Order: sequence, then structure tokens, then C-alpha cells
Amino acid sequence: MVQQLFTQGSLFDLQTVIDYGQSVINVAQELAKVLIDNRPLSTKTVSYQMNRYFLGTAASGTWQWKDAYEAVEVAQILYLRQKGYKLLLESPLTVLLELEKLVVLCPTQTRRSEESVQLQQFSTPLPLSFLVAKAGFIQATDLIVA
Repeated sequence: MVQQLFTQGSLFDLQTVIDYGQSVINVAQELAKVLIDNRPLSTKTVSYQMNRYFLGTAASGTWQWKDAYEAVEVAQILYLRQKGYKLLLESPLTVLLELEKLVVLCPTQTRRSEESVQLQQFSTPLPLSFLVAKAGFIQATDLIVA
């Protein structure tokens, strides 16, 4: 998929972007099943699903680990959707503990490109994101610019 982005001549080729997005969602759905069963996600499992849905390997340039980590993050969101919104009605400490349990099931994001290190592009861990949202008193009607 990554190679396709560059070989088709345009990063903004609509079909390529749609295919990429659908592949990430497909991988995330598979990974969410593992999380919902409260089983840990190994890098082997993540790699297998990425190879399956991107029709190639990271070594061949079909996908990058940044793509895989994105799929893991989407899987976490799908897991939380499965848990329902009632979790968010619990005390902040309870929510934080649940988020920490979820993060422990996921692989760490240790494989980074030189570019992402140089640009300091790192994902914010889910529990920290929750704490920032709580500390900022973010409401549904607020506009957030990231």
C-alpha cells in the first residue's frame, strides 16, 4: 500500500486513500477481536493481519509499522465502543485503570522511522489522552484543533 501511494503518482489518488483506509479498518477489526477477548496483541499477530490486508509485507514496503500502530489504535477505539459508553460514566480512576489494562494488551510503538523521530511524531498513549481530556474539561460542544 505504501508503495502504491508513491507509484501511482499522487498521494491524493482517491482510490488509493480509500483502499488504505479500508485496509487499516479491516486490520483493526481483526485486532479488536483479540482485545475484546482480553488477550494480548503480539507484534506477530499485528504483522500477520497487516500482511493479510495490505497484500504484502513491511519488508517489501507494502506497509510500515506506523500503519500497523494506527490499526492498533483503531482497534482500541473499537474495543472501547464494544465496552459501551457506560465505562465513561465510571469514576475517572476506574476509567484510567481500564485504559491502562487495555494498553498493556497492545504492543509498544517502538519501531519508528527516522523521519518520525526527527519530526517528533509520536502517538499519545490512551490513558494520557484521557487524563488530558479530563484536565481540560473538554465538552462535546468544544472545538479541538490538533
